[in-house]
Amino acid sequence: MTREFKSSKCFILQSQEFVHEFSAEQFKAAYWQHQPGHQATMGGRGGSYLIDVDGRKAVLRRYRRGGFVSKLFSDQYLWLGKSLTRPWREWNILQRALKAGLPVPEPIAACACRTSVWYRAALITAYLEGTEMLTQRLQREKLPSDAWHRLGLLIKRMHAEGIRHADLNSDNVLIDSENRFYLIDFDKARVMNQIDDWQWQPLYRFQRSIDKRNRKLNLNYGEDDWQLLMDGYQS
Repeated sequence: MTREFKSSKCFILQSQEFVHEFSAEQFKAAYWQHQPGHQATMGGRGGSYLIDVDGRKAVLRRYRRGGFVSKLFSDQYLWLGKSLTRPWREWNILQRALKAGLPVPEPIAACACRTSVWYRAALITAYLEGTEMLTQRLQREKLPSDAWHRLGLLIKRMHAEGIRHADLNSDNVLIDSENRFYLIDFDKARVMNQIDDWQWQPLYRFQRSIDKRNRKLNLNYGEDDWQLLMDGYQS
């Protein structure tokens, strides 16, 4: 269950699990910098922050642009209505994924602050304890064959639910000590009406990204691993 309310120029969406209402200030990194549990983390264009919300670890991520346009509008987006803001759309995708039993972080609170025709936004999600980016794991060690196969099955499950991840890469796949996988960062993800040819583009993007990281970081990864993933996806 969720509730929505407005605080000044900011629209806030939050889980009813939290009794207190989030303030717009709590979606800014500066608010948490001197709070217990605050820690800058890797990943994302602007970075994310590990925070403590009512004794529960969570991740704060502010939305930032990439590419050339980021030089002009680093964190501003055109206002087309609350339901079309980045955090509201990502919230709905995460809820859809959770309902389908996919391993994704639970959304806790979202905020979109409007100024004229622009808005800035942020999202707070539950912290996935004991996980690290797949990139980090591969820098240390090779994954067992069955893990790659299971990752392929997981991506297949996501696509079967009609969820098209917009930035599927080895930083947005997390893994824990039991070699269980989790998917994060569903910004700009879309819900597709049916399985068609669209699912191959995220897969090829993933392959290109991991090949690029492999050339740069010399990962414990090879072409056989990708084939195992595809075997899982196509099984």
